[in-house]
Amino acid sequence: MRSPLPRRARVLTLVAATAATLVALTGCASGSSAADSADGETQDVTINQAVQTLLYLPLYVAQEKGYFEDEGVNVKIDTGGSGNASFAAVLGGSAGFSIQDPVFSAKSHEQGGEGVIVAGVQNAPAEFLVGKDDASAQDDPTILNGKKVVVSPSPDSTWALMTKMIDTYDLKDVDLINVSLGNELAAVASGQADYAVVPEPSVSQAVDQQDMHVVYSWPAAGDEWNPFAFSSLTSTQKYVKANPEATQGVVNAFQRAYNYIYSDEAGTIEVAEKYFPKLDKSTVASAVKREIEADGYPHGATVTEEAWDHNLQLAADIDNVKKYPADATSYDTNVDTTFSGKAEKSYPAKN
Repeated sequence: MRSPLPRRARVLTLVAATAATLVALTGCASGSSAADSADGETQDVTINQAVQTLLYLPLYVAQEKGYFEDEGVNVKIDTGGSGNASFAAVLGGSAGFSIQDPVFSAKSHEQGGEGVIVAGVQNAPAEFLVGKDDASAQDDPTILNGKKVVVSPSPDSTWALMTKMIDTYDLKDVDLINVSLGNELAAVASGQADYAVVPEPSVSQAVDQQDMHVVYSWPAAGDEWNPFAFSSLTSTQKYVKANPEATQGVVNAFQRAYNYIYSDEAGTIEVAEKYFPKLDKSTVASAVKREIEADGYPHGATVTEEAWDHNLQLAADIDNVKKYPADATSYDTNVDTTFSGKAEKSYPAKN
């Protein structure tokens, strides 16, 4: 049967800052992470990622292939440890850009801030249901009735997607079990749960090393939510206005990275292996291939209105934003296509 479940749905864990904190941080943001250098000189830019993950592979490709330097920016990559911490770095001025769920921009506007999305980073709901049973739930989710499924705590993406599935298909007696990050597969292997909802590289580890099966793929779960703004390159309106050349350089580099990913799979895998040296190489290769097959990485830098709508509607459904649609959470308020549009003209997307 045709699945009505969103194909591109995503909500990262949100440990939201208080309104007062966000407003205060926004007020002190100075854009000092990029030097106000003369035209033609390389500018220093800090990009703060929520975590180091294969979902952010365009960032690593742009760094390793020298695209940032080519575009006139010297990029330093910091890791915040959470989406909230990364976006707070942007609001506080210690980073020019952050990478995390784009819903943080909308939440900042609800609280008087000025977040802005300038490019996409992950464009698919990169979560998969894995288990020992090889029966597919893709066409018949009711096989999950009465089962135990490992998810992260509310409102993380795995919880959000399973909650939506349960509601959409009116599933019965599905027990959602929370375990600490990194222990999802162990819970299934030990018999504590029947299935786990996980992203890459856990999916490939489950399939390649633990004899598990992918029984449901959210990227393949229908067209109603395709595309979905999963992760984004985020800044503030104040920063991009003060640093237009640096912003354009960064977005150009991301566009070139997308093109590289979709034209040189082997080279992309080599970059991923460098950034994840503790993972088995076969696992890295499988994970990258699965992401590419799912069109997880954007082809173009622009976050479309459709992708934004799919994210924010789900965010509203699980109370991650106060209201959608609304002025604070609207596409026009949160997404600036100026830089992405120019990047796509300079470096046309690879299909």
